[in-house]
Amino acid sequence: MTAWDWPGTAIAHVVDGDTIDATVSRDIGFEGKVTFPTRLRLARINAPKVSSKAGKVARDRVVELTTGVLTHVTTIKGYKYGAPEDRVGEYMAEVVLPDGRNVSDLLVAEGKAVYWDGSGPRPADT
Repeated sequence: MTAWDWPGTAIAHVVDGDTIDATVSRDIGFEGKVTFPTRLRLARINAPKVSSKAGKVARDRVVELTTGVLTHVTTIKGYKYGAPEDRVGEYMAEVVLPDGRNVSDLLVAEGKAVYWDGSGPRPADT
């Protein structure tokens, strides 16, 4: 899959420290624009489950970082476990804040998530 850029993306809801619901828009030419909601998984990381204290801290940090700002999202590929039944798709994505900071890298630097390539058991799941 080719990466797609979605500038000016609003984060509608933060599910947990590595999962967000966003509203993406893109000019497709021909005087047309597509806009739709989608679930995104933050690429390259895993955050603790939201049912844990550490998971709530990670989720709250993502809320703090993304509330009221338009982000730049780059979708990379479909999430290997698919999407929830009520969603069209779920994608792995890089999310960059207006000041250029990458949300995945920030969470790792702050100790709220760990890098993970998606293979083997999920680290930091507790």
